[in-house]
Amino acid sequence: MVKGTKREILKRIGNSMRGLRLQANITQQMLAERCGVSHNAIRHLESGVGVSLGTFVQTCRILGKDRWILDLEPRDEPSPIQLAEALSRKKRVKKRMRATAKGGNHL
Repeated sequence: MVKGTKREILKRIGNSMRGLRLQANITQQMLAERCGVSHNAIRHLESGVGVSLGTFVQTCRILGKDRWILDLEPRDEPSPIQLAEALSRKKRVKKRMRATAKGGNHL
């Protein structure tokens, strides 16, 4: 779990985005133009004020951090709840099979 308040997390994300932008050697204005958003949107993102999810996603794409977005996608594997439910169903089926098998042959 990520530690910190919402404000602290937004600030860390903003600092990361600023660092990525500077590594790419582009200005806030240039990034805004490439993202199709206002200069203020980029300024707010980098300062940790917060922006729309669309602005965040587009900025991640432009800065080559699509992986951040992909990490949010659900996995194709069953969740712990689904696994527990499947195990429970399996146990119920085994109990029913044993109960009918004990009664002997009725043929």
